[in-house]
Amino acid sequence: MRISLIILFIYCSCLSPVSAQIRQDAGMWATLTIQHALNKKINLVIDEEFRLKENYQRINLFYTNIGIDYKVNKFLKISPTYRSIQKKRLDGNYSYRHRLMLDVTVKKKIKKITLSERIRYQIEVQDFYTSKKGKFPEQYLRLKTDIKYDLKKKITPYYSVEFRYQIRNPRGDGPVYDNGFHRVRNVLGVEYEIDKKNSINLYYLFQTEFNISTPESIYILGIAYSLTI
Repeated sequence: MRISLIILFIYCSCLSPVSAQIRQDAGMWATLTIQHALNKKINLVIDEEFRLKENYQRINLFYTNIGIDYKVNKFLKISPTYRSIQKKRLDGNYSYRHRLMLDVTVKKKIKKITLSERIRYQIEVQDFYTSKKGKFPEQYLRLKTDIKYDLKKKITPYYSVEFRYQIRNPRGDGPVYDNGFHRVRNVLGVEYEIDKKNSINLYYLFQTEFNISTPESIYILGIAYSLTI
């Protein structure tokens, strides 16, 4: 549970000044999640998400996740996932991207507080057949700490912080910025359990980049609906 606190220390201690002006933006993310238990340990999970950017005025992307959650025990979960992404370009066309993710999540409940630590490894290619760099995969590690509090039977406020570590990105600012942290994401939200099969999640997300040539800060209002079938 101390991984992201260690990363925060590294971030505060080693962050070097960036001369580039930070671009500001705001948007909205809307997500639908469908879950189905295949057995006592394995859940099939499908996500559909839609995002707006440029102050809610332009479509950013759509994506579909298909994955499973494998519960090793009550403390440990492993989740392999495939993501298909359609990201809209300025010219109106779409960039097609494919991502593989592997999550390892450790969770511990202490009275009304639930702490979880997630480590994600992701690898992605984009425009595989239409770009000269399409076959060069980008690779990241993402470290996320989540704190939830059982306020009432159906209401759970939470806070999470996630740091992204760039292993390799041959398409963007790499290799200059490879092997380093360059993004932090903070989320404050509340989950509401409608019933045993339906829940809704409302959140505010603030994300900022650092130590890269074109940093950006974004402010996101999000809504997520989850259905268990």
